[in-house]
Amino acid sequence: MTEIYLLIANGSEQGEPYVLGWFDDRNKAREVAEQKEWEAYRARLKAEHPWSSYKPLAPDKTEYRRYWIKTISKFEYVSVPRSLALH
Repeated sequence: MTEIYLLIANGSEQGEPYVLGWFDDRNKAREVAEQKEWEAYRARLKAEHPWSSYKPLAPDKTEYRRYWIKTISKFEYVSVPRSLALH
């Protein structure tokens, strides 16, 4: 296995991304991201929005994702030779 999958959330304030966790399995990572997306949607439905009369769109009706997966490569452990000199 040479890749891991990061679960990333877009921040609600300035849009900065946050790493929430990582997975070895891509399908499991996608499943968790989709679950988090629906949880956030349900929370937005319950919250009051006096500035808008429109309800938020469901995750399956839009391409925008608050939670998404980033694939990165694992790196192998590399031993570093030790110096016998004292500092």
